[in-house]
Amino acid sequence: MTARADRASRLRLALKSLLAEHQRQLDQLLPLRQLVKGSVYLLQTRCGKPTCHCASEEGPLHSSTVLSWSEHGKTRLRTLPPGERARFRQLTENYRRFRQARAALVKLQRRMLATLDRLEKT
Repeated sequence: MTARADRASRLRLALKSLLAEHQRQLDQLLPLRQLVKGSVYLLQTRCGKPTCHCASEEGPLHSSTVLSWSEHGKTRLRTLPPGERARFRQLTENYRRFRQARAALVKLQRRMLATLDRLEKT
């Protein structure tokens, strides 16, 4: 086999491997149907009332679980009731996984195009 044919064969194999990885990434991305952009975390604050237990330095702070997201350049917060916390944690995790899989697909497509360009030159 000539060197060119050997190199073209290796490039085709690399392309098939990239295509298989592309399919794996799609398989991870497509089942994520419900997504919420943002983060769920515990927010602890002082209310500002001088007679409240949180006013003293040793006093416990008020705690609430919130969903935080950015909208038009501003951070928004929504307090989550106890029954929705786990659901929103899952939805925000779905969004993170979706974005990671999307970024991986973009990188794979660039690698595939570069491999196709090399194959075309071979």
